[in-house]
Amino acid sequence: MKQLPLDLQLPDPTGFDDFLIGPNLEAFLALKALADGESPESCVYLWGQAGAGKSHLLRATVARAGDAGLDALYLDARTVAPGESAHGHALLAVDHVDALDPAGQIALFGLINAQRECGFAIVTAGQQAPAHMPLRDDLRTRLGWGLVFEIAEPADEDKAALLRHRARARGCEVDESVCRWLVSHQRRDIGGLVSLLDALDRAALAAQRPLTLPLVRDFLRDAEAGN
Repeated sequence: MKQLPLDLQLPDPTGFDDFLIGPNLEAFLALKALADGESPESCVYLWGQAGAGKSHLLRATVARAGDAGLDALYLDARTVAPGESAHGHALLAVDHVDALDPAGQIALFGLINAQRECGFAIVTAGQQAPAHMPLRDDLRTRLGWGLVFEIAEPADEDKAALLRHRARARGCEVDESVCRWLVSHQRRDIGGLVSLLDALDRAALAAQRPLTLPLVRDFLRDAEAGN
């Protein structure tokens, strides 16, 4: 399959309207209320496997709070340790807290306390429930202070519907059978499936072919042969 160097990737959608709610309605509504300043809670922790949508929800919460005029900040603890610059935001989101080193854990512990004392909000996320996190005991306790939600993976039919919606957003009509096949045969997490669909769409445009199952199989065979 001949492929041209096209750069047609859409930015990853990060709003609440782009989140596939599935079994996570309670967490979804709680975070929207927090972003709108309508929640009595000041501390929310999300946990679940990689690709479940935790980062999407944290970014959506920060974006909605910013749109409402609140000073909101998102931090990815894998790349940026929470420091002095993280203090004083009306809403703070710290992602991948399980990646924090001992100094970062102490800093996050202080941030949670400071946010609560100032009447500000903090949303954090990791891959395990607070009691099972490989963190300091006092930090595990703080993470479980407020609301704790497990972000569960949506059903396969919901994932297929999301892929079709994503394709249409790119201006690409794709048969529902293709989306169902991708969900059942490829990476199961939403992020991986969306990235694969985007790559398939670019390949279809480059080859001037419709995005069908034969094209998908050709693309995957060529990709595997190139590894």
